[in-house]
Amino acid sequence: MKQKILAYILSIFSESDGSGSASRVLAGVSVLSTIVWVSYLTFTTRHLPDLGGASLFLTSAFSGYSVNKISSCFKKEETTITKE
Repeated sequence: MKQKILAYILSIFSESDGSGSASRVLAGVSVLSTIVWVSYLTFTTRHLPDLGGASLFLTSAFSGYSVNKISSCFKKEETTITKE
């Protein structure tokens, strides 16, 4: 059971061909750090903080992933032409 869960978590952070994706890892770390940050502020001040900074932080973290996916749509495949 643990191996299936670990395999699923690792598959989230990798591309369809199995290679790792730095932008997905960065996005995951950013989400976790934002959750910890907002939780800390909420528990210490007893008020929900303004989430403008958190949304800006997450937007900038996910921009790398977005640019990577959009650029892969326009990527040209290399074709080799052989003369017979």
